[in-house]
Amino acid sequence: MAGISPIFNILKEFRQLGCSDETRCSAAYRLYIHLCENRLNDSKERHLWDVQYHYAKHLDIVYLTARKEQDSPADIYIPVPTFDDVTMGDIDRYQAELTDPTTTDNRTIIIAFCDPSSSVLLYKMTNTIKPMEDKPPSKNKLSKQRFKVNRTDDL
Repeated sequence: MAGISPIFNILKEFRQLGCSDETRCSAAYRLYIHLCENRLNDSKERHLWDVQYHYAKHLDIVYLTARKEQDSPADIYIPVPTFDDVTMGDIDRYQAELTDPTTTDNRTIIIAFCDPSSSVLLYKMTNTIKPMEDKPPSKNKLSKQRFKVNRTDDL
């Protein structure tokens, strides 16, 4: 196996971790390459530190962690094939089971939608979304708010 690139061994390791979903292994592989490669961004090199992969047996997923700075906390990246659905229940379960339970104020995960064409779209999900009010504001209340905004814009 001397002719096989070390990066292909990563895909083999993802499979050996126990993940039974081949499409999720492939998505994790694309995400790993995306996070490890250096990209030029406004003539500054962007690089993530300490990219690691993990297997969550109870979720049957391979997920990755990486740091934006050498001494910053690790972000959690969850690869999802673009043709898979991600429900709010999935996001809640990922946040509950993969983030540090002692940090209840910010349980951030990054969903990485991975396309077979090697495109990767990253979406940061936090638990800081506020619930809607019991009932939406009335039309009268909305028009008063708009009037106030328009009035202050005219000044």
